[in-house]
Amino acid sequence: MKKIFSPILLICLLACSCEKDNNSDFNLGEGIELYLTQTPYIASLEQDYSQVDFDTILLENTPMLRYNQLVKYDTANHKLTLAISHDSLKIGDAAVYGRMFVLTIDKEPVYCGFYWPLISSIPCLWVFIEEPYYELDGLADNEIMIRFNSQL
Repeated sequence: MKKIFSPILLICLLACSCEKDNNSDFNLGEGIELYLTQTPYIASLEQDYSQVDFDTILLENTPMLRYNQLVKYDTANHKLTLAISHDSLKIGDAAVYGRMFVLTIDKEPVYCGFYWPLISSIPCLWVFIEEPYYELDGLADNEIMIRFNSQL
């Protein structure tokens, strides 16, 4: 009986003494983050967004999506699985021409894109996150897709 009790006690002690590693909780501005712009820029058909001067674009102080909210990135279809609901991203009104966001790595801008309404009559001619729209988008509640218009 004592021989059985000792391993069980040891396993219980080890399990109870384990702690969550909080080193994976990134500080604000660390890792990949998506920020909205302070001025709600909309997409323009004449603008070449590969030439954007990020020094002229002010970002919101708090990202709409932080690195520690990303669970998985599927490189085959550019689907992001989030630790939060896509409805909680707090993007606001995207309107017909979308709403600009900037992807940063360690707070350095990498590229910009647009949060785009699913039922817009205007096509986005750049990188965009299609606005999740109930069951029409084919996404789970915690997924978003980053897309690029291939007809450019």
